[in-house]
Amino acid sequence: MLSEGSADHAIELLTQDLDDPGELARLKARFEAERQTPAYRAVFTAEAPLVSVCITTADRGALLAERALTSMQQQTYRNLQVLVVGDQCEDDTAEQVAAFKDDRFTFVNLPVRGPYPQNGYDRWLVAGTHPGNEALRRCRGDLITHIDEDDTFAPDRIRILVEALQANQADLVHHPFMWEAEDRSMRLMGDGRFELGQTGTSMVLYHRWFAPIPWDVHAYRRREPGDWNRFRKFKALGARTHFVPISLTWHWKYPLRGPFAAKPGEQFLESVRDPDAQPG
Repeated sequence: MLSEGSADHAIELLTQDLDDPGELARLKARFEAERQTPAYRAVFTAEAPLVSVCITTADRGALLAERALTSMQQQTYRNLQVLVVGDQCEDDTAEQVAAFKDDRFTFVNLPVRGPYPQNGYDRWLVAGTHPGNEALRRCRGDLITHIDEDDTFAPDRIRILVEALQANQADLVHHPFMWEAEDRSMRLMGDGRFELGQTGTSMVLYHRWFAPIPWDVHAYRRREPGDWNRFRKFKALGARTHFVPISLTWHWKYPLRGPFAAKPGEQFLESVRDPDAQPG
């Protein structure tokens, strides 16, 4: 049964500035202590731990259903919580999600979009921040992963990653992916380094402990995509990563999103102009 979701078990997101060395050091000390506790380590031996899958979307209901949600239904790993959060969707996204008749799927639609920077590179860097954080608040899983609305997973992706995380007692696992280029060819990306350009939103699965670290809508001021801005903080905290050398995600470029149109009354953040930068 689909619902508008629940605030039960809500995760309280951190408000500290983790680019402040002092705040980072304090959280790192907490992480190093808590990762040794039985509560943290229980996920390494749990049988079929619950995996929360976070999906943000904005008025692309049909494509969401065709790609991300169909990928979720095809997963061989069944113990999933699939959280779809709309960025003030005004299309048929709710109906598209409901049509799956999958009680693991929940759709929540934010009543207001933004604030984001004005359209352009700045906005592209942090689009989806607010629904991404709402999804994090609602996660109940022992492990968390993400998929863009227009991406697809290999059917055994989540099973493979859960097994790899448990076997290696890693805090985070990641993998290569197929990336659609401008000429519509597919290129293998991800060389094993957990770095900008080699990983992204749909290529990582991680321990629930990191869920309170929010997506930062101001990441554009550092000229960073929101996903890498967040994962960079995991890395700085000392997360133990493990690379699974199997391509498990297709990161599609096409169809391109239509021209941006502001919602009535939408508010904007100031932009940091970079005339040489292009959305990817």
